Amino acid sequence: MVDPKDPQTFFSQHHAAYVTSRRHARGKDLDILIEAMSPKPGESALDVATGGGHTALRLAGEGARVTVMDITPEMLQDTLRQAEERGIHMDAVKADAKAFPFSDASFDLVSCRRAAHHFHDIGAFLREAYRVMTPSGRLGISDMTGSVEAIDWLNRLERLRDPSHFEALSVDAWYQQLVLAGFKDINVRLLEESMPFEEWLEPVTPDSQDGAAALQCLREANAPFEFVRGTTFIKRRLIAWACR
Repeated sequence: MVDPKDPQTFFSQHHAAYVTSRRHARGKDLDILIEAMSPKPGESALDVATGGGHTALRLAGEGARVTVMDITPEMLQDTLRQAEERGIHMDAVKADAKAFPFSDASFDLVSCRRAAHHFHDIGAFLREAYRVMTPSGRLGISDMTGSVEAIDWLNRLERLRDPSHFEALSVDAWYQQLVLAGFKDINVRLLEESMPFEEWLEPVTPDSQDGAAALQCLREANAPFEFVRGTTFIKRRLIAWACR
């Protein structure tokens, strides 16, 4: 039986859209993330929940030796195909973000972009990232976020659009989780990205049951101003980087 709350259900259906998505391939958060992580030629990098592979390809473009990890086979296949087209070798592993199948101190870099809101245990993910990083390792994360006051509304909205969305964290919650996992030299930056409702909804269509419910939620009178301004949705993103 297909479980709509399983990310593999959503992403096996929509995987191609994330490969071709201009916003995912070129987002400002990606530029900031790569600059902050400062990958160097020959360093080993793990891209967790690689999705369309955009972060992995950028890391490889800087000379890193990249391993991609995802629970959705189609996403791994898409990433490897893009890498092969560019003459880049990558290793790919199907695994869950709460249990990495790698030895301690295996990677200089660990990244995760626009995926952590699907993880059921952010603490376990961060502890695993810490475990597999070398003593001088660097972590880079980008994910949707919101204020403490409005994060519950955002999570309700996102679950209507995509039932596999589990929980986006506030900035304060992210900072707390990073500290608890043992990371130091923690840096956080926030971005806003404005877009029409229908563009935010993609790849879900407005005439689908999930799409119609999400649009109705956006149009509610009590929708938080930090996210909804007229017919414009404000995607708030957190970029965090830290050292082991």
